[in-house]
Amino acid sequence: MWFSSDPNSKPSLKVLPPVSVDFNKLVRASFVLTREDIKKLRDSINDLNDSKQKQLHLSTYVLTLAYAYVCIVNAKREEEAAAAANRDVIFGFPVDYRSRLNPPAPLNYFGNCVGRVAEFAKASDFMQLEKGFAFAVEKLSDLVKGIDADAFEGSKEKIAQIMAKLKQGALLLSVAGSTHFDVYGSDFGWGRPKKVEIVSIDVSGAVSLAESRDGCGGVEVGVVLEKPQMEAFASLFRDGLDASDAPR
Repeated sequence: MWFSSDPNSKPSLKVLPPVSVDFNKLVRASFVLTREDIKKLRDSINDLNDSKQKQLHLSTYVLTLAYAYVCIVNAKREEEAAAAANRDVIFGFPVDYRSRLNPPAPLNYFGNCVGRVAEFAKASDFMQLEKGFAFAVEKLSDLVKGIDADAFEGSKEKIAQIMAKLKQGALLLSVAGSTHFDVYGSDFGWGRPKKVEIVSIDVSGAVSLAESRDGCGGVEVGVVLEKPQMEAFASLFRDGLDASDAPR
């Protein structure tokens, strides 16, 4: 649903283009970033950012998303044509706007008020794991810092632009879940869950996030890809963390 501060405007509902999915080609896997892994990623960005002196929002959420996104783009590039480097990429994350509306939602409001913030790029911006990761972190950091601006300013135009790019074959990178939902701490009378999966990512292609099952401050990342892409993703995911261990 699109909203506007103009009281005379009418809300409009548009559905994203349907996604054709061959489930026989897809595989699902979970990857874990430990607290130590996240520290390595944060340190690698701080090392690269020393010369720029730019204030970045280096939360676990931003670092995890940026790392997953850059691994996905590179994994897909390895299995697709060379022209994939020029493919449009749309990436971002959902935002809870209940406290950010103007005027704000009433305190007794019960329900969701979720919007999305997004950035546009080319697949080539994500190439080379280290540089691509730094690029994604900077862009996601800017999106986080811009959340409290006018929540829906220019939203109609941006949504129209997103839909047009999707119709032209753009790659959409999004996220489902959060590390703050405490899904592994929930107990509805059957005991705590052994494994949590977000089934919608089979169709949406989003990355799923949850706190690590061991409760040690890590993040569990769920991904659904075609098998060759998943193999490439797993290699990139592992190699990037190994590279961050190398002396600088």
